[in-house]
Amino acid sequence: MKKHYLLLFCFLFFIIIFISCSKSEEEYLTISPVSVNLATVPYSKLSDYHFFDGDIKNLNPSLDVLPYEPASALFSDYAHKKRFIWMPKETHATYNGDDNVFEFPVGAAIVKTFYYDHVQPSNSTKRVETRLLIRKSTGWQAYTYVWKDDQTDALLETTGNGLHVPVTWTDDDGTTKNVNFWIPSQTECVTCHKINPNQTGEITIPIGPKPQNLNTTFNYSTGAENQITKWKNVGYLGDDIPALSSIHSTVDWRDTSKSLELRARSYIDINCAHCHREGGHCSYVAQRFNFSNTDLHTFGVCLTPLFTIQDGPFIINGGNADYSDMIIRMSSTQSAVMMPYIGRTLVHQEGIQLMKDWINSLPANCH
Repeated sequence: MKKHYLLLFCFLFFIIIFISCSKSEEEYLTISPVSVNLATVPYSKLSDYHFFDGDIKNLNPSLDVLPYEPASALFSDYAHKKRFIWMPKETHATYNGDDNVFEFPVGAAIVKTFYYDHVQPSNSTKRVETRLLIRKSTGWQAYTYVWKDDQTDALLETTGNGLHVPVTWTDDDGTTKNVNFWIPSQTECVTCHKINPNQTGEITIPIGPKPQNLNTTFNYSTGAENQITKWKNVGYLGDDIPALSSIHSTVDWRDTSKSLELRARSYIDINCAHCHREGGHCSYVAQRFNFSNTDLHTFGVCLTPLFTIQDGPFIINGGNADYSDMIIRMSSTQSAVMMPYIGRTLVHQEGIQLMKDWINSLPANCH
């Protein structure tokens, strides 16, 4: 009889151990290591947030940290970018129009790292800076982390003045390029990331994560999937998002299978519309470069600029790109002329060629 009790006791003991171990493993797998304590951020090191697993320089996202990529990317002196979004458990963003950023919940974090490949002389990858936008109860707060030379971590930039980081790299066609990459000051960050649509006060907002920019396929580690669908499947979006087919969406400006106009308007939207739209930093001038604006005149075609420059009688001089204010400013690196005047120090030759091709395809009827 004692043997039977002993066997029964052993059996129950192993069952309890098995259930406990299984539960512990399940709990471990479903708890994200990310730490965004709104009372104590910003942390002194990027690694303190635990956005990434393993060696931080590999930028492998932790559980619930989701990579994303807008259809077209803002030009930043040829730097590559990796972008991630994280939201607290049981929270999600809500729809606010195709060309407006999602309304993100308190505690959400947007992470963007700027880096170069084939950096000389070691032909390595160099991460330059990581920018964080964290949604507090009082609104979005921006923080910049500068990567250490040994690439083991990135440290909070506290001077608020911005700084230059020299980079020499080799591009895909073997050309060596140089840049004195500018990490913007806090004031410059807010200049691009602010909006005051109702003239009730400026607020800081993200730029890229809009439905129009995310209605594209992304190659996740689990396979290719539409980004909006993915966000919804992981709980980062609610049921208020409209059907994907109804979202007026931008395209990848490099995709030559798309129309020249769509590519050009998508390029200008991501590079210029955050300032040149209602409530943006440059809303005092007439042009509106947001993708949803279908009025070509207010988009700049045959529109006289508020501030005239030589050989630029119109923002977009239909049929004559070389005498268009937009092309002259995009081609300049002089602070008094160049546009955008923040976020770049080099000229984006490929972007300029795209815009020239589109402008030259327009009717030459500006007088």
